[in-house]
Amino acid sequence: MNIPDIAITHLRYHRWATMQVMDESAQLPSEQLLKNLHGSFLSIYDTLVHLYQADSIWLDRLHQQPTGALEKYAVPGCMYEFRDAWTQVQDKMLAWAQELDEQGWQRTLSYRTRAGVPYDSQVWQIILHVVNHGTHHRGQVTTMLRQLGIKPLNLDLIAFYRNA
Repeated sequence: MNIPDIAITHLRYHRWATMQVMDESAQLPSEQLLKNLHGSFLSIYDTLVHLYQADSIWLDRLHQQPTGALEKYAVPGCMYEFRDAWTQVQDKMLAWAQELDEQGWQRTLSYRTRAGVPYDSQVWQIILHVVNHGTHHRGQVTTMLRQLGIKPLNLDLIAFYRNA
């Protein structure tokens, strides 16, 4: 496998695992979804919002669009609209990635953090970061679900490979 194949496969995993978590979370009563579980982010909902906003910001950076305040990446009102909006972000990222050639994956992008700090990263590094960042926070959601007495779905990468 080459970098494009690996990165695109992992973006597909990121989309699959994210939608699993969104479907699982959408079934929770609002009291559980918003309950302060003392994680990196207070609640399952807050963790999901962070992930959605991060994916949206990285999509803008990949398109070399300026990123703004978090209000630019506001989450739609209900969980189903939230899921649909996030699906669109991930579909756009996947479609963008599928159009890249080998040189595109090696290209270095310049961007600024929300705090204004400039960085340069290769496209393949950004994509693997997006996937890894998602895995990290989905793991936190899994822990929060367990704290609520819920047995979470298996989001392991190998589970995705086995189902793909």
